[in-house]
Amino acid sequence: MKHALLILTVLGMGIAQTSGAAEGLYGTNYTVTRAKPIRTINNASITSNYASSQNIYSTKSGAHVAVSNNDEISRTITRLSNTAQKKQQELASLTSKVFYEQQKKFAGSIPDRFSAPAQAAAHASRVALSRSSGRCARYVRTALQAAGYSFKPNPSAYQYATRGTLANAGFTKISNSTPPQVGDVVVYDRSSKHPHGHIQIYDGSSWISDFRQNSISPYSGAYSYTTWRDSQYVDDASNRGIYLAMNE
Repeated sequence: MKHALLILTVLGMGIAQTSGAAEGLYGTNYTVTRAKPIRTINNASITSNYASSQNIYSTKSGAHVAVSNNDEISRTITRLSNTAQKKQQELASLTSKVFYEQQKKFAGSIPDRFSAPAQAAAHASRVALSRSSGRCARYVRTALQAAGYSFKPNPSAYQYATRGTLANAGFTKISNSTPPQVGDVVVYDRSSKHPHGHIQIYDGSSWISDFRQNSISPYSGAYSYTTWRDSQYVDDASNRGIYLAMNE
């Protein structure tokens, strides 16, 4: 009987110690609950939530981010392309307008058919011969005087440039590369083959001296010359030499 009581006492102490250990670990005020399962998010779950047409990107941290779909990206690129083309067209139009205004600025005004340059050219065209007679200075001088230009005649054609005759009559020397307009006068320098030089006037389509020429030069070789225009049809920039510099 004593042995049985001893065994029961030992078992009771073991149980009491076990309960005390558990109580010391968790304490009387703590409640142990079952942890909820952690939900795993992957590409498949994101795709199912945001539709398969969306693009999924992974950041450095491993997170998955959904961005705009392909259709929206295509529409954005198209809008940007259309805007760029529109701006390019506007720039081209503006450039064209600026160029046109610059051309107007440096071109001077155009003589009408009642102007002195046009009247001189028309007179020269009416009396032009079929071939040269060697009297270019006389024919051009007569045409200029008929239009109202006043000056003293010269014996040789080249002297209308070297003696200041055209300058005193109201003409300004311009660049040889300037597109010709009606009433412009060209004077060729004298040479060993042509001691009197040559003079001619432009009628709007052809160069006229004492005859209607096929080209600006009546010679087969290359000779130096100067180009003259009525000063009323040359702008201020030309008079200051800016026009010449731009066309050289």
